Amino acid sequence: MRFLAPPQQPDLSHVRSAWEQFVVSGAPPSPRLRSYVARAWERSRAARCDPYQGKAHLLSARDTEELLSQQARLVTVVGPFLSALSAAAGADRHAAMLADGDGRLLQVVADRETAADENFPGPGALLSERTSGANGVGTALAENGYVELVGPEHFIEGFHVFTCQGAPLEGPAGGCAGVLSMSVRRLETADKVRDILFCASEAAACELLSSWLTDAVSTQVDPLLEKLRQDMVQRIAVTRLRLELAARQIAGGTDATTTIDVAIQLSRKFGRQAALWRALALGHTAETESMRLADLVADLIELLQTEARVASVQFVWGQVQPIRVIADRPTLLRQLLNGLLTSIQAAASGAAIEVSIRRLDRLGALTMVERGIDGAVARVLRIDLPALG
Repeated sequence: MRFLAPPQQPDLSHVRSAWEQFVVSGAPPSPRLRSYVARAWERSRAARCDPYQGKAHLLSARDTEELLSQQARLVTVVGPFLSALSAAAGADRHAAMLADGDGRLLQVVADRETAADENFPGPGALLSERTSGANGVGTALAENGYVELVGPEHFIEGFHVFTCQGAPLEGPAGGCAGVLSMSVRRLETADKVRDILFCASEAAACELLSSWLTDAVSTQVDPLLEKLRQDMVQRIAVTRLRLELAARQIAGGTDATTTIDVAIQLSRKFGRQAALWRALALGHTAETESMRLADLVADLIELLQTEARVASVQFVWGQVQPIRVIADRPTLLRQLLNGLLTSIQAAASGAAIEVSIRRLDRLGALTMVERGIDGAVARVLRIDLPALG
């Protein structure tokens, strides 16, 4: 996830003055604005958003009901994280919100006073920048990254009482599935929940990935891919627990930096593994692309870590040259996967498989050398691939 909001807070008196000049006289955004805020204001004006509108526009009751039905899976999977965010904010005025990839609000968990405020956006509210200007939901979508808007950094004047933070949710098939957002009244509250929001967005992305993998098995009967899917789902659950632990540590005032870093690395690794699994499940395609061979092999080895551990086999790296190949990705991945799996199945317990990637004439060669406990070579398996560069 990209973090667009720097840690220092803006000069709110200057931002307010810049906002008045921008919306009243049509002046360009002040160069002292945070860059993503300036871009958001420009987009808001280009969309002819009304900076003085009383509140966010709403879908009709019927359209809202249909939206919630269509997005029921997203609400079910991600909704529980809203409660954690709300709990972290405590008694302070706040609203934890979930919106879809078009900025349409799906669910709000808030303190009692905010929940009772009929002017505060509820399910069906349209929070894209086209309709609600710069805000924590719409701007996070437009910028495809975490954003924070403080007071008059919002385009609509009625939103100036809020500090809003937004984090896009990466979808299991790529792209943005939605946005997790926090709206608070005090900067101290925003500082408290910022890292928890980040943890929640990463954990929610893991949950979406796990849900997608569970559904995908209904269309995929390959026993090997099903085994790999089960392994990923289990490891994703462990990552989610780490992220939840980090959120509890932060809420309790404990430094959770190490826990967050480890969990984030794991969640992103599983994102790469899911992309590999998806490509393997697709089968052959007519399209070819240029790929770095070492990256593909490294990700496949991670995907096969459970298989290797069960067989008491360890992968180690030998010589690795920067070789690229042009191929149909699913076909190439299946070829590499079969080679790595064959090396695991053929290896003796306790063996080490040395993986090397080298150029041989005009070919790229993936070589797997099995070495016994004494270091002696027991078996060599090589896969030759057309090399690009």
